[in-house]
Amino acid sequence: MFKQSGVLVISLLLSLPVQAAQFKTQLELSGFRELTSYQQMMDYLGPLADSSPKLKMETIGTSVEGRSIPALFFSIDEEFASQRETKPVVLIFCQHHGDEPSGKEAALIVARRLLSEDSALLENLDLILVPQINPDGSESGQRRNANDMDLNRNHVILTEPEAIAVHQLFLDWMPEVSLDVHEYNAVTDNWIKAGYLKDAEEMLGGVTNLNIDPAIIDFTRNTLIPETGAGIEADGFRFHRYIVGSPFKGDVVRFSTTAINDGRQSTGIYNTLSFIFEGKRYGNLTGEIEKRTHGQVSAILNFLQTTDRHAGTILETVRQARRNIDKQELSFIQMDYFADENRPVLNFPVFELANWTHTRKDLVNFKPVVKVKKSVRKPAAYSFDAGQTKLLELLQRHRLPLFRLVSGQQAEAETYHIKHVTDAMDEQKHTYIIDLEKTSAMETLQAGTIIVPVKGPASNLIPLLLEPESTWGIVSTRAAGKDRFADFLTEGRPYPVKRLVSIEQLDTEPLE
Repeated sequence: MFKQSGVLVISLLLSLPVQAAQFKTQLELSGFRELTSYQQMMDYLGPLADSSPKLKMETIGTSVEGRSIPALFFSIDEEFASQRETKPVVLIFCQHHGDEPSGKEAALIVARRLLSEDSALLENLDLILVPQINPDGSESGQRRNANDMDLNRNHVILTEPEAIAVHQLFLDWMPEVSLDVHEYNAVTDNWIKAGYLKDAEEMLGGVTNLNIDPAIIDFTRNTLIPETGAGIEADGFRFHRYIVGSPFKGDVVRFSTTAINDGRQSTGIYNTLSFIFEGKRYGNLTGEIEKRTHGQVSAILNFLQTTDRHAGTILETVRQARRNIDKQELSFIQMDYFADENRPVLNFPVFELANWTHTRKDLVNFKPVVKVKKSVRKPAAYSFDAGQTKLLELLQRHRLPLFRLVSGQQAEAETYHIKHVTDAMDEQKHTYIIDLEKTSAMETLQAGTIIVPVKGPASNLIPLLLEPESTWGIVSTRAAGKDRFADFLTEGRPYPVKRLVSIEQLDTEPLE
């Protein structure tokens, strides 16, 4: 009788729903000695999603080696994002780079906490959480994906299935806020030779590309970053705004990049409040992994808490910026960082190797100010021959509204003629100086010509992709390798993408 009762009790216990707080990742179960593998992550997420109606899990894509990429949708409402008038949608994605595992480990813990002790955050927010963009790289402990591509340099050219999956997810929901979670390697030779290491445990950066609405840049810099940082420091982690580079000869210190080929600026260019976290990494995959993971948990939760406090302001700031996006007449196609005479050095947390202490140091060669180097007036549209299938497919991956002429028609077109191309550098990255001539004339465009109107949510993005002198365009994105459009810059030939002054009289049809 006793045995039967015991079996009955055990059966009843097993039939009860598992509470979210009871779930543990493999990293936690191993005492922070063993990273959570892809399969262990999936085995954790499936039951976690089943444990609560607040969480739904979907597959948003498949990696090069065939691994599904899950996205977690958190909401207290019956239908996700059904309260967009009052609740911003936040997108957080982690582990672009396979050798930066703490973001993924933290995301799995945050997912559990959002269904338990931190569930109040869902009162004012709907959240999409992608714990791992690059499962193939993670499984092999490598930065890049299985095609040897850096996914965080693929957001212009969009050749990789993992980067495409993130963009499709973003474009499906157009979240008001996005966050890309990374780690940076603090153990580097040039800093060690100088006797110290970078010592910020969490760095948070916002959008810096000046095509993005100034209200978004200001709100990011003056409110959201410092408030999030204060919360992180209150949790006991050293914080700083995200910087890259070094103070040593031949290098500079600056606030990350203005490039739109990374996860942060590629979503920010749609006038999104977009951010990047960089947690401190100690030179290998698992060194100090417990501290790294807790730091990332603190970072993500404090970011969500700050977003929660400012939900109303976020909604209005982003909505107004997106309403104004077609009013911006100029496209800033080249910019760089410059020194500020009022702020010649940056006080930054460092670890002194000589006396083994945490301290702060004034970093020289500091260039904090972004300035425009070149701008162009936005055309009504761009056009190109339908035979440019590679370009057509790229723009379709960006889900731009595309049209084609139903018959041969005349239009006033501006054509660039490439005269000379010289290698150059902006932000310590490769680009080009292009000597060109622009002519304008009435031209007959052939039936089937592809038309790309410069209007709508992507109107800041389109010129940056298609202008030949754009630092971040399809012709200059060096990370794309063979997939970039270097042949468009052939000296002595016209650039194959034309600028159209007006398209109001053109007879077009949408391109399916």
